[in-house]
Amino acid sequence: MRALIFLLILSLLTVYGCGSAVTQKTAEPETVPRPNGPAETDDGDDKAGVDHSNADGRVLMINVYVTKYKKIVPMPFEDYVKGVVAAEMPAAFESEALKAQAVAARTYALARLKEYAGSGCDLHSGADICTDPAHCQAYAEKQDMAAIWGSNADYYWNKISAAVEDTKGMVAMYDDLLIDPVFHAISGGRTENSEDVWKNKIPYLRSVDSPYEEEASKFKSSRTLSNSEFVSILRKKVPGLKINQNSLKAGVKILDHTAGGRVKNIRIGNKTVSGRDFQAYMGLNSNNFTLKFDKKTVTISVKGYGHGVGMSQYGANGQARHGSSYIDILKHYYSGIEVTNMWWVLEN
Repeated sequence: MRALIFLLILSLLTVYGCGSAVTQKTAEPETVPRPNGPAETDDGDDKAGVDHSNADGRVLMINVYVTKYKKIVPMPFEDYVKGVVAAEMPAAFESEALKAQAVAARTYALARLKEYAGSGCDLHSGADICTDPAHCQAYAEKQDMAAIWGSNADYYWNKISAAVEDTKGMVAMYDDLLIDPVFHAISGGRTENSEDVWKNKIPYLRSVDSPYEEEASKFKSSRTLSNSEFVSILRKKVPGLKINQNSLKAGVKILDHTAGGRVKNIRIGNKTVSGRDFQAYMGLNSNNFTLKFDKKTVTISVKGYGHGVGMSQYGANGQARHGSSYIDILKHYYSGIEVTNMWWVLEN
């Protein structure tokens, strides 16, 4: 088993490089109505009596470097997963979507358990994982979310706890290896192949349709710039760029698209840049964009939010609302995977 997780880590380093996890764009918190009816569990706060053990009674622990405390905090593995789901997905989402997020969080964390030859957190010696979302996964305690949830805090914490407990121990695997369950907020209608965003072609990170995302406030966005502003930004970012701001329509052309419909490369004057670089230069939500040139302005219209690889959180929520189970959702966004209990992974 130790070799199994070690092989997984090697494969992730090949895809993404050493030293850091892929930054995961999460769904933006949205204003939601106060829920009606009882919470899905009426247990109140998560209780110490919740069973975190395997069939033999063993409790799995994880050493988490909690940024706000600036120290490593050992905690039961499933408690940690609850904190990740609270931080990474809006609690107003459907329960099956929250369950899918729980499996993704659990899978990611399990691959980093040093006790089982996982990678650990290379920023904090002795930690399996940290709460910095730019490096590992976001994490929040109930009190952290109270300011966002307000009077709904008990309801939402119970809802998240139920989603985690209902999927207790479940992880996603491909070809007997734990997957890297990358996700993003909104694909814009179709997810991306891994090789169109990062380095390698990963068999379970394939481009798939992602319906039901239109409800997200950031499904579409736009930015309008004057011709001079547009050119000024690009000249600062692209060394040696030669372009005439009075003939932008002729000087700027999208060359090709990815399988997910995003801009792969764009020609700007005498230079060609990637769609993802252009996205960064212009501060766009994604590289799924179109350009409209008027006499004095350029309007950039954008669909989606985040890198577009793996599970779309708003897509997952829409699928859950239309009757899909968390396993259906995971298998849709991660091609060819199986969902199994982590104790099988750890003990075999």
